[in-house]
Amino acid sequence: MKRTVHLFKIISSLIIACAVIVILRQYAYAEEDYSYISDTDKLIDSLYSEAGADELIFALPDSARGFLDNLYINDFKPESAENLSAENVISAILNVFRESIIEPIKILICIIGIIILTALFDTLKSSDMSAGLEQTLSFVSVLCMSAVLSPAVLSLITNLTETISVCSDFMMIYVPVISLLIISGGNPVSGGMFYSTMIYMCSAVLRVVSEVIVPFLRCISSVAVITNITDKVSLSGVNEMLRKAVRILLTFCMSVFTAFLTMRSVISVSQDSLSNRAVKFAISNFVPLVGGALSDAYQTVVSCTAVLRSGVGVIAIAAIFAVFLPAVAKCLIWQFTLMLGTAVCDVFSNGRLSSMLSSISSVISIICSILLCTMVMYIISTAIILIVGG
Repeated sequence: MKRTVHLFKIISSLIIACAVIVILRQYAYAEEDYSYISDTDKLIDSLYSEAGADELIFALPDSARGFLDNLYINDFKPESAENLSAENVISAILNVFRESIIEPIKILICIIGIIILTALFDTLKSSDMSAGLEQTLSFVSVLCMSAVLSPAVLSLITNLTETISVCSDFMMIYVPVISLLIISGGNPVSGGMFYSTMIYMCSAVLRVVSEVIVPFLRCISSVAVITNITDKVSLSGVNEMLRKAVRILLTFCMSVFTAFLTMRSVISVSQDSLSNRAVKFAISNFVPLVGGALSDAYQTVVSCTAVLRSGVGVIAIAAIFAVFLPAVAKCLIWQFTLMLGTAVCDVFSNGRLSSMLSSISSVISIICSILLCTMVMYIISTAIILIVGG
């Protein structure tokens, strides 16, 4: 009998303990998943609007916003970055290439027509044709090819300046926003360094491209036509020198900027880490009664700012890519078009037109390199501050 009563007491105690544990667990679960997360979302939304991040989407051109719409990105909030997927990115890139391929196909037809007509006249010429008349035929074919390709090359050079100008304008709006988020997250040195470096870089890149590189490109384009008009004047050495000068300038600027930004970021993050620990220690130990709570609240704000900064940074990288993609796609398609034209020239043994198309293709290659280098510099600068800043 006593054993039965004792066993009954043990079972009753276990049942009561289990009930208490279940009740407390449900309460803690509800508190964590609703009130705390709701407060965190409100804090992130408040920081998002106060930093001015809600205006970033309107600083982009229509083509970039259309590209982001295809990725299901309508703003710079962190949850929008979750919509990125490889399938959507590939589909959006293919749409851009499809929109850029129509004009080069028309020009390719004209190029092939000029090559065929030149080959036809060269076949029909009589054996006693004077050298002057043969030179005139070659001169006319080069001029016709130049008339077809010059507007396209000039359009690509203009598009280069416009693309870099648009991206610089976007960066002028984006940099203060991300710098404010970095400072709000307890990294004032990193935020100030990033702001000053990027503002100077945006203005410097635009100035170098418009005042130095664009005149170089126009000179190279002119030399590419002139050197193929006659055999008596050969400017291929000058053309090659100008191309090498542009490539060396791009390599030097990109290397110096990347190294400078990386070193400054590492140093500034170390300083911010020390000051951040000092602030939390001071709040915890020198504020009476509520020091621990204030320290936890400070850490919550820092964490929310880090989440917001990462989301804005990732979408900004996608936006920079969207700004440069149409111009890069046009350059790549034009290069492929001129490669096909060169192949047709080789079939008909027209070395002069083949050399001209190759020279113009090298000019477009330089334009594409400038676009890619500028895009990579902007993307690397954003990635460095996100990775190093935590």
